[in-house]
Amino acid sequence: MHDFDNASQSPERQATETRRDVARLIIILSVFAAGALVFFALRAFHVTEDPVWIGAVLLGFGALLLLNLTIYLIGHHLPVLRWSFVTLIAALLVFIAVNGLEQGAGILWLYVFPPMVFYVTSARAGAVLCLGGLLAMAFLLSPLGPALTPVHEYSTAFTIVFLFSMGFVMVFSYVLDRSRRRHAERLQQMADMFEYAAKHDALTGLYNRREGTHRLSAEHARFDRTGQPFSVILLDIDHFKRINDTLGHDTGDRVIRTVADRLVTGCRQMDVIARWGGEEFLLILPEASLEQARQTAERIRRLISEHPVYADKRPLEVSCSFGVAEIKQGEAIETLLQRVDERLYEAKTSGRNRISSGRLSNTASMVTGHG
Repeated sequence: MHDFDNASQSPERQATETRRDVARLIIILSVFAAGALVFFALRAFHVTEDPVWIGAVLLGFGALLLLNLTIYLIGHHLPVLRWSFVTLIAALLVFIAVNGLEQGAGILWLYVFPPMVFYVTSARAGAVLCLGGLLAMAFLLSPLGPALTPVHEYSTAFTIVFLFSMGFVMVFSYVLDRSRRRHAERLQQMADMFEYAAKHDALTGLYNRREGTHRLSAEHARFDRTGQPFSVILLDIDHFKRINDTLGHDTGDRVIRTVADRLVTGCRQMDVIARWGGEEFLLILPEASLEQARQTAERIRRLISEHPVYADKRPLEVSCSFGVAEIKQGEAIETLLQRVDERLYEAKTSGRNRISSGRLSNTASMVTGHG
């Protein structure tokens, strides 16, 4: 949980949204295609001179498309929905082209295949399917096609125009799909950047106060729900104003970043670290008692005070003061923060570079630093 959100979660979220969009599109197209197939099947039965079995096959394709939807709605397995849909549509279009439905005009439905296949599959799969489909149609519409297969005969002029225009549509669909995917990736990257900036401190990369407050509320809610305690540590860099005034803000920023790095080193992976103010940091320690939190604070205190910060190649001694508190039953977040702030104040007024986990009069709750 530490100080950084895992950026790999954003692609997962993006992938989830894309899967939802693809599934929705396939559902819409399947329902529309099933309705269109019923219409053309009825035409084959009652209007055109096509054999009756043509209408029966069209109805069969419509039933298979709806069956594919039913299977998806039961199991929600998108790959099955996706590839079954692509396979059924490809087989349907080949059937329409081979049999010359609607006096040969049915072949024009093939123009819907390139944009559809690029959207519901990957760019690579779409390119392979489109290239394979174009080569197959070139064979079927060539003089060899009618000679070797029972394909409907199309005029030479129509075949040439159809193949070139279909190739253009495929290339255009590929270019548009690439552009769409890149644009979606850029938008997602920007959304991730804005989300990260909204939750993190720009200087240290730690959570900012807003996100720290959110995490504290979540931990408090978990405490109310399970009774599992947690502790908080509030720490402040000693004499930070003096560092800024005498050595400059660049050195002050370096000190803050160094302290932030040592907080990450001294905490557990599950702990939450937030930059609470200018030189203040809040640590949320799930499942930690007061004594465990004091041990963590002492470990961090030593990491900071016993290792100098180098500014312009000169060692600079830095220390921090710590307030530690454990949540109490029925205690509000505001009360917990007030208690830990009071303990930080005790540590500051008692000499700094030390830890306070109780009232000033309770000497057992004070750990004096050696720096």
